[in-house]
Amino acid sequence: MYLINEIQFIEIHKNKYLMINLINGASDYINEQIYYKIKNNQLSDLDSSVIEKMKTRKYLFLNKLEYDSFILEINIKLEQLETNSTPSFLIIPTYACNLKCIYCYEQTYEISNTSLKNKFELVDKQFALINEIVYQHKKNNTINSNKEIKITIMGGEPLLKGNIKVIQYILENVKKNGYSVNIVTNGVDLEYYIQDLNDDNVEHIQVTVDGSQKIHDSRRMLHNGSGSFEKIISNIKKALDSDITVYLRVNADISTISDIPYLADILVEKFGLISKLKPYIYLLQDGGCSGEQNVVDEQIGIESLLRMEKQYPNTKVFYKNFHPSAFINAIFSNEIYQPVLRHCGASKNQYIIDYKGNIYKCWHGIGNDNYRTGTFDPIYKIDENILNMWQTRSVNILESCIDCKYRYICGTGCPASKHKSSDNFDIESPSCIDYNTLINKLVLEYIK
Repeated sequence: MYLINEIQFIEIHKNKYLMINLINGASDYINEQIYYKIKNNQLSDLDSSVIEKMKTRKYLFLNKLEYDSFILEINIKLEQLETNSTPSFLIIPTYACNLKCIYCYEQTYEISNTSLKNKFELVDKQFALINEIVYQHKKNNTINSNKEIKITIMGGEPLLKGNIKVIQYILENVKKNGYSVNIVTNGVDLEYYIQDLNDDNVEHIQVTVDGSQKIHDSRRMLHNGSGSFEKIISNIKKALDSDITVYLRVNADISTISDIPYLADILVEKFGLISKLKPYIYLLQDGGCSGEQNVVDEQIGIESLLRMEKQYPNTKVFYKNFHPSAFINAIFSNEIYQPVLRHCGASKNQYIIDYKGNIYKCWHGIGNDNYRTGTFDPIYKIDENILNMWQTRSVNILESCIDCKYRYICGTGCPASKHKSSDNFDIESPSCIDYNTLINKLVLEYIK
């Protein structure tokens, strides 16, 4: 018999362990006696009913050949699923912004020439490229509806008051082609766009609020140094009143995480528990312009946030997304876990196109010529070498990922996670996370 390596054991309490299959998320309670027999590979000493259960749940195979065949089948299916994934697009209409956030990674690139040369002509070229990619994709793949094509509008700040005409033109093109759109905005000038965003093609907007007023205004200030909190909260209210779904992002680091209960109280007081408002917390992994000293260790962040939930019930309004969240949620909601070979859309069919005529794959690379994949204006040109590095960034390609027990959860990690602290945007190397500790911590907290 062949016991898989992709198993994590977590001691729940004396004489009780949780055994987790890190490939498919199967999880089973076992007693201490069974734990030691499995741990020491004394499989012949196990009861036949336990053996059969382990085979059914894919902890155990008749031999390594059967295991290898199982893994090969998974890899083939995932490769097909990911390489043929529905294309998604990010449109950058400007790099200009009306805020000066302390952690803005775009500022580290010193992006210049932020005025548009020919707004509408560039939009036409952007959608010509999008439509061509979608057309080519449809030749070999089924798309039931063009609404499956997701377009994100981002900046800079896309919803500047002076951008109304070009944003309207982008939204017209989205609607004409039947695509779906969402917008990442800081919310300062959101009030001028409410009517345009109240449309079936607009799925949601994302707005960032980093804490209660004092905290937020010290991090996300206007260029004159004044705060933006009151204006943003007011505009979120206007969007919600117009039935627009708002994802409210909170960037948390060491200096702000303790403020989250106060922000939770504010949100509950001002908006109540309405389904159109979807607050979530993002533990900053990169300090941007503010440096790395305030980046919160994920394990410490998890402990702090889960402790807050017990002490301050309103903090439960926030969705908390940690690295192994999809895997953990599948276990505790009894859902099928979808393994991954690739961490994000940058390694699949995601394309980022800016108003300067550049094409990128990764959100973190936008505005930086060193990270672009190609151009579409004045001519279409792709760097096949860089494109290939992104497309082959897979746990089956990167040598140190191939035998990693956490590979189907990690998907190689994010190569841009520390792009401020390093000049090396290394697409060909993994970015490893301590999944052993994180999974152990989250499982124990969920069971509590």
